[in-house]
Amino acid sequence: MAALVRPPAAQPVPAAAGSQPVPVVVTAEDLQRLPIAPGGLVVQPDRGWVLVNLETIVWTDAAEQTFSTVVLGTPVQVRVEPIDFTWDFGDGSAALVTTDPGAPFPNHSVSHLYTAAAEQRQVTLTTRWAGEFEVNGSGVWQPVVGVATTSEASRPFEVRTAETSLVNG
Repeated sequence: MAALVRPPAAQPVPAAAGSQPVPVVVTAEDLQRLPIAPGGLVVQPDRGWVLVNLETIVWTDAAEQTFSTVVLGTPVQVRVEPIDFTWDFGDGSAALVTTDPGAPFPNHSVSHLYTAAAEQRQVTLTTRWAGEFEVNGSGVWQPVVGVATTSEASRPFEVRTAETSLVNG
């Protein structure tokens, strides 16, 4: 992963005795090249179909991740954490942007009501990640200017209508 960090013009690294500091910077472009795991997108109920006018629950397990590399002989740690989530429910409704990753039923916090039947829908989740980096085990974390994004989609599912009827006995 040595291509992750390049030495441009700022933020000098503490030098070893008798040597010159090596400037190290992590950019948004570097951040985007990280192998950030999106976290997984879960749609509930997970049975291949959902019902019109009943909550379709979504959530992700996106969490902080740390990556290590060595640049010009200098160890560098990069840490990313999710800052927000954009949920596109695939039915033409406005995307929902939250800072909440959601949770499963019964403690769910992110959901959507489909208002019409459809043979195929798919939820797409775009997660934005903020980053920071630490050089040479200094314990000083510096922010990366800009963010990285990941995107993932659910398996396609059907949106169905259901009719109720009363029966005798």
